[in-house]
Amino acid sequence: MATYRTLVDVYIGGQHILAGTTLTLADNFVPSAAYDPLDTPALNAFYAQGPQSTPLARTQWSTQFVAPAVTKPRPQKAAKLSVLPPIPSVKPRSLKVGF
Repeated sequence: MATYRTLVDVYIGGQHILAGTTLTLADNFVPSAAYDPLDTPALNAFYAQGPQSTPLARTQWSTQFVAPAVTKPRPQKAAKLSVLPPIPSVKPRSLKVGF
């Protein structure tokens, strides 16, 4: 079982769950960026999803304070760019024109 904290209000199985609630869900649950993983199984599932955009949280309409996420996505390593081999230098030749 994986433990998550909701960062925004969510619906799971038709139930409305308020932001800031701690949930224990099955290990095969696919978390979105609306969940902050709190233990190892949750963290593994979170990172398996890859980078995601954070959900929109309109705090001016919420009466409940929710701390920001503790877990941040890992930065992806930049792919190595293929570099073309250098162009060999060619010495200009002088043209001899003969009549």
